[in-house]
Amino acid sequence: MPTPPIRRLLPLLVLSALSTPALAQREGGGPPSQDPFGRRETPVPTRALGRYRSHSYQDGTLTIRSTDGGTLRVRPWAEGVVRVEFYPAGQPVRPDSSLSVVQAPQPERPADACNPGCDGPPRPAEVAKYGNLICQGIIATPTELTWDLGCGGLVTVQKTPLHLSYQRARSEEALLTEAGGAFEQLGGAGGTGVSFRLQPDEHLYGTGSRALPLDRRGRRLTLYNEAHYGYQNGEPTLNLTLPTVLSSRGYLLFFDHYAPGTLDLGATDKTVLEYRGEGLRSVAYFIVAGDSYAEILSRYTALTGRQPLPPRWGLGLLQSRFGYKSEAEMLHVARRMRQADFPLDALVLDLYWFGGTRQQGDFRWAPAGFPNPRRLTRRLDSLGIKTLLISEPYVMRSSLNDALVRRQGLVGRDAAGQPYTVASFWAGPATLLDMYRPAARRWLWEQYARLKQDGVAGWWTDLGEPENQPADMHYDAGPTRRIHNGYGQRWASILSEGYARHYPEERLFNLARSGWAGVQRHAVFPWSGDVNRSWSGLQAQVPIMLSLGLGGVGYMHSDAGGFGVGPTDPELYTRWLQMASLGPILRPHGGPEVPPEPYQWPPATQAAVRPYTHLRYRLLPYLYSLAWENAQTGTPLARPLNYGATAVQADVEQGLSAEELAAGLADAWQETGNWQADTAAMSAEARPDAARAQPPAAPTWSWSTTASSAWGAEKLRANRRQAFRRDNAPALADVNDQFFLGPNLLVAPVLQPGQRRRNVVLPAGTWIDFDSHETLPGGQTVGRPAPLHHLPLLVRAGAFVPLTRYRPSTALYRPDTLQVQYFADPAAGTTSFTVYDDDGHTAAPAAYQLLTLQGVVAGAQARITATLTGLTPPGAAPTRRVVELLLPRVSVAPAAVLLAGQPLPAEAWHYDAATRTLHLRFTLTDASRRASLTVQGLRLDRTPARHLDPDALTLEAPTERTLRGRTTLRYTVHRPGPAPTLRLLDSRGTLVRTMPTDATTGAHTLAWDARDAQNRPVPGGVYWAELAGQRQRLVVLPPQP
Repeated sequence: MPTPPIRRLLPLLVLSALSTPALAQREGGGPPSQDPFGRRETPVPTRALGRYRSHSYQDGTLTIRSTDGGTLRVRPWAEGVVRVEFYPAGQPVRPDSSLSVVQAPQPERPADACNPGCDGPPRPAEVAKYGNLICQGIIATPTELTWDLGCGGLVTVQKTPLHLSYQRARSEEALLTEAGGAFEQLGGAGGTGVSFRLQPDEHLYGTGSRALPLDRRGRRLTLYNEAHYGYQNGEPTLNLTLPTVLSSRGYLLFFDHYAPGTLDLGATDKTVLEYRGEGLRSVAYFIVAGDSYAEILSRYTALTGRQPLPPRWGLGLLQSRFGYKSEAEMLHVARRMRQADFPLDALVLDLYWFGGTRQQGDFRWAPAGFPNPRRLTRRLDSLGIKTLLISEPYVMRSSLNDALVRRQGLVGRDAAGQPYTVASFWAGPATLLDMYRPAARRWLWEQYARLKQDGVAGWWTDLGEPENQPADMHYDAGPTRRIHNGYGQRWASILSEGYARHYPEERLFNLARSGWAGVQRHAVFPWSGDVNRSWSGLQAQVPIMLSLGLGGVGYMHSDAGGFGVGPTDPELYTRWLQMASLGPILRPHGGPEVPPEPYQWPPATQAAVRPYTHLRYRLLPYLYSLAWENAQTGTPLARPLNYGATAVQADVEQGLSAEELAAGLADAWQETGNWQADTAAMSAEARPDAARAQPPAAPTWSWSTTASSAWGAEKLRANRRQAFRRDNAPALADVNDQFFLGPNLLVAPVLQPGQRRRNVVLPAGTWIDFDSHETLPGGQTVGRPAPLHHLPLLVRAGAFVPLTRYRPSTALYRPDTLQVQYFADPAAGTTSFTVYDDDGHTAAPAAYQLLTLQGVVAGAQARITATLTGLTPPGAAPTRRVVELLLPRVSVAPAAVLLAGQPLPAEAWHYDAATRTLHLRFTLTDASRRASLTVQGLRLDRTPARHLDPDALTLEAPTERTLRGRTTLRYTVHRPGPAPTLRLLDSRGTLVRTMPTDATTGAHTLAWDARDAQNRPVPGGVYWAELAGQRQRLVVLPPQP
């Protein structure tokens, strides 16, 4: 039984003399009650598949039958993608319908550059020895079946016991091997499962939203979406779990079911990864292999659908809170944001737009606060501000629509088929819409379509786990546990399908809290739930964001500033907003007790936050190009440090001859035209629930190793894998407090209170400070200054970073002038970046531009080319794009600057000695779409920065900064050395107590019970924990009377 809200809040109420904590998540209800989602699992007996009995081949599928009557099926799906299915004895060999997969399997293709197949009928002797399927690449021996999939890899099926392994090539060791093979669960709720062998040095990523470190190995995780109010570090299951595991060995496992399940990632047996699905009659999984994380995610998102481009305004600042109650308040916020010089692109309305908690399900504007919504949205739109509305799946029993949805059977039902009232819902008794029932889906879309006519630009679909879903409810697709994980996905598809049918030219923007594998194709921009307003809550956001990205969901973000529970903390707000400004989505949000709007904070806080919100808007050309890359390839906007580059790097090409490059490289991309849209359209016809994919704005690309010769392809693969191994260096395998924004910006947010200098892990190569332009040699950990107004931001040497001039709304964005910073460096070799641009709002724009920038420094000369391509419809205005190119770290003015071999006019370039920056300016037009510049006599200052020594340790945020009784002090030792003493001081600086520390590298804790050196309770007040010059503030509450 959930703890009553008032008892839950008592520990917080005692802090009221010092702070104002959040009292509840919503009005009148306290934190959400949590249904008994999970079940305590007890071991159940299992039955393995058995031994080989026979096999057959038909229509591209290899079917193996076992001695116990079970069936194993293997189907190559696409290059590097294989589907495996297991059916226990007595179960029909019929795949379950997939909630996630939209890609059709590839046609049977037995011959390619990697496997030429047979040049004629097989000889009888070969058939006698290897079977009659050798021309399909299948060789049968007494102990195994081997299926050569050509460029798609090699599958081997051991006959006794029956299990499968996968190799990328015959000459390589197995990439993935089943441990005990597939099995059937014989007890409890029943189900199926499969297990795999893990290698000692293997790291495991993905699995969805969890407040856990990035590397999930060694954990047993639940696949069941859950809401946890006020969560922070350590919460193992959150709102959007995913049945995917990405391995550092170069494969992804995707279990194609949405039933409740578990992923045992080496917790029970450190050498075994095991998946179990509850109640399943079969098990199906995909192996997705690749030579880089980018290649794997490209193939996985081709399989499950790609994220459409967001509207450009979706990359701006979206201001939200719980909640704006009137038109006047919204206009006041818009005016104050502009007056305080903060950008703003949208205001997000919580439940007060329809009146409050008791009106959930009305889908009607509250007339008292919003008497003329169309006038309001038009007025805001004229200011460059969009309006977004919250929507929940619950219909309150007090709602105007209660009788209608119950009478028409649009809600979940009990065992007798009667409408089910969720009595324990935090807002009061309610029913829950059946997102699987066609009539309910039509009715809900009608509500959205009507509201859209009022000028609503986007949606906020909340509580979609569903947050409270009793286990004895029933829906068209089955009971609660069977359909729970797919609920949010089906809800999201109502909007994506509705837009595809009725607003095909408009881009959908949906802030959703829940979903499943493939949810990205429904234009979902998820957030991480109701996070605690604490340093621990902030720290959890980096691995959550990165883990979703490694599962194909590229826009995970958080309630910037924290949602609830914690007290007002200007430093925490500052650091959260700084980090969020350099993430996929920037959306300040919070409860009513602490203001989420930046203008409501003290001037010093505003001054520390404002530059980063401005920087985000200056980076719009870069961010929008990352969004396009995500829409085309599935690569997330934010990436872990071991992600590697998303295109072939110069060092991958080194050592390849011209013939090898021609045979196997082609910049690692293969143009495939509009296959994605065609596949999605075919899938939509086959499955009515599939959302129609957005037609690509430009040619869609996918990773391919197909080459003109097996030799060329294999040489390319070897170079790619060498780069992949380098990118997966042990130091980069589990970095939870840094990330890449795109390929070129390394963000090191400050996640500890009081921290004014932090250690930064640098991948190999050369790095340049974005602000100071200092040079930092890579492949090491360095210390960087981090005063309150500054977040360490580094740039990869050789990078092009496109920017624009700051404007307070994306509605004022001007694409005709682009400012590009080129961080030229001879060690970087040839580098490039492609800038994408279109009108920013049309789903299938008739015009777009691709500006490809390429540069190389050799000796004292830099060569830079800019090439403009794209699509201009007939009758459109001529293209004219001015490029302002800036080269920092230039010691002196160059000898000459040439454009197409001729001197660039003096007015088109100058050298700024004060900033040591070279400024160049040129114009691209329809008549002149390529510019080639040469800088002669270039002298770069590549002197390494000073004072790079990393801190030996970090004193971290304690578990409780305000305490009565005890707290846990945390510190991490980064390198061995003498063990310093931790000192506890009172507010006057008087020593209260000392505590010894552990000098071994790693994370450590010390417990302090608020007692002094003589074991006497200390009086209430402010105290400081001090270690190696670092401090953490503590507040000890006076003893209770």
